[in-house]
Amino acid sequence: MRKVVGNSQYQKLANALLVLRLLRKGSTTRAAIARELGLQPSTVTYNINRLLEAGLVRESLQEPETGKTTTLGRRAVMLELNSDIFRVIGLELLADCGWASVLDAKGSVLYSQKVEYPTLEGFEPRERFEHLVKDVVDRVFSFCDGFPILGVGIALPGIVESNAQAVRDCWTHALKGQDFSSFFQKTFSFPIIMENDANCCVQRYLFEGAEERRDNFLYLLARRYPRTHVPEGVSPFGIGLGLVFGGTLYRGSESRAGEFVSAMMNPSVQGRQLATAMDDLETDGAMRHALLSELAANIRSIASVLDPQTIYLGGFLTDYFAEVQTLLSDDVRDKVVYANAHNDASEGAAVNVLSLFYRIPQVGDTSSGAWRWSSLLQSAIE
Repeated sequence: MRKVVGNSQYQKLANALLVLRLLRKGSTTRAAIARELGLQPSTVTYNINRLLEAGLVRESLQEPETGKTTTLGRRAVMLELNSDIFRVIGLELLADCGWASVLDAKGSVLYSQKVEYPTLEGFEPRERFEHLVKDVVDRVFSFCDGFPILGVGIALPGIVESNAQAVRDCWTHALKGQDFSSFFQKTFSFPIIMENDANCCVQRYLFEGAEERRDNFLYLLARRYPRTHVPEGVSPFGIGLGLVFGGTLYRGSESRAGEFVSAMMNPSVQGRQLATAMDDLETDGAMRHALLSELAANIRSIASVLDPQTIYLGGFLTDYFAEVQTLLSDDVRDKVVYANAHNDASEGAAVNVLSLFYRIPQVGDTSSGAWRWSSLLQSAIE
């Protein structure tokens, strides 16, 4: 595979990204960009002209955020990121239904809604999944108001190889060892990027907190599925973890980081992540308390080992937050934030695409993520 080398083309793209990342924080002037980024005014002018021509940046006559006017009473020519240059779609595809979000170029959420699945009977799992993705993307596309699509992110439970566009194991769609790269390339004119659902939730907060040095945190995503959509012998509860260390999503040596198994589980039992066996949280209060207690004990252990700044809890745990709070120790309780998992997963899937667009790869980076970044940006400004 070719390397992303430190040549002039790379430097031009990197400088353009630096300008875009700065403008994502708010409007500013050419002079302020040069000062903030330490670039020569001529370099800033060159990059701004390219970005203006591509429509990624636009000019406006307004007062700078400091409120100061320029000399001779003239207002400064401000530069801002054109949030309407494209749209990004994020999808969470669960066993029984989906969730869709549409974001603009700044990452602002324009649309977020539950998506019902079409009737797809008589298909093998792979073919069914391909029909499902095509149907949902086509329907959500209508909410993008004719704007170009930068890409589509898909959040899936299970083990996903995002760089390879492959699903290693996803029981909710009965997929094992399936590579969808050729299908995506033939079917869509924009990139499709798949990722584990808990990792997508993490990406949302990484993107949102990029300027807040939110460096070490975890997201525990707890799902429950209708028994009618769960294979025989498999628990209707799915638990996943998204882990961030040093401001970077941690995937592990084989992309399996975050695959949760309770410390209380009998190793000989297959198909379950929790030792507490139950189907319905509402009908049996005592069993629900036992299940939540087991989860709380595992959260305490994980927090003790990893010492995160924040612990996000999403999914059905938010429905019982008062009960969960009583089960957590004081030091853990102070770090917990209850989150909206549906929005987090679908918005995070879209953010996963945006993050690639704004990411500056290291010189010598041979990852496919770096090349996806390069193609996304080059297609926008060249």
